[in-house]
Amino acid sequence: MPSLPDASQWLGPVVLFLLMVLVGLELTPGDFRRVASSPRAVIGGVLAQIALLPLVSLAIAKAFALTPVLAAGAILIAVAPGAGITTLLAALARANVALAVTLTALASVLCTVTLPTIAAFGLRAVLGESVAIDVPVGALIGQLALSLLLPIALGMTVRARRPDFVAQHLRRIQRAVMVAIGALIALAVPFFDTREASALTFSDARAGLVAAVAWAAAALALGFSVARALALPADDRFALALAFTARNVAVAAIVAMSGLGRLDLALWSGLHWITAYPIAAAAALVRRRSTRQSR
Repeated sequence: MPSLPDASQWLGPVVLFLLMVLVGLELTPGDFRRVASSPRAVIGGVLAQIALLPLVSLAIAKAFALTPVLAAGAILIAVAPGAGITTLLAALARANVALAVTLTALASVLCTVTLPTIAAFGLRAVLGESVAIDVPVGALIGQLALSLLLPIALGMTVRARRPDFVAQHLRRIQRAVMVAIGALIALAVPFFDTREASALTFSDARAGLVAAVAWAAAALALGFSVARALALPADDRFALALAFTARNVAVAAIVAMSGLGRLDLALWSGLHWITAYPIAAAAALVRRRSTRQSR
């Protein structure tokens, strides 16, 4: 029988899979056809993330006088693709979920080329050394397929084949998944490993935490600005802003630890996880409430 730490390791992917199935239950092929009919949101949104987010990291690193390790970690987060959770948050916010899925998928595929190229320049700027970055392409594609594409496709299939079942039981399924998330948190919290954080001094950790909050806020504002410049409708603007804000911490951490052999470069990924994700979730909840009141 697996121990509690082992259970928390496998329960996380299971809960994420179920969450993405829930997202799929609310999508139809027509949603993706509408995204394809207006490609500027996808093309412009992905290219803007690739070009502008590394500049945000460099600016934040300079403004907050981050240590080279934290600055390098911020670069890795900037060049990582958007996180799969942006799809869930887009659904929570009643934004364009199909656009969020498409942005995440395309950015994940492109990052196999853009990540090593752009990160090499960024890391040289903050670390002062030339690095060769190995992107785990197989792991990246596997993560994209198993945690995003497959469960969403499964949810869409169930909705198409059993629309009455979905309409009748969707709320029950949502409540069951929320209970599973609570169980995951209860299992994982007692076993949280703080050894990586101990590599920072208190002042460095405090500066890094404040800088991570500033990074998330700047990315969210930048996403909205880019969406407005692209003249996107309100639902698309919010989906794009989420894609800018919540980055794939798993990809950034894997590149740091496996591709570069530097555990310390994954520290910023942890800071991003505890700051950007809650900020994006709070923004999604505010938008959900505002859209509910306006209807």
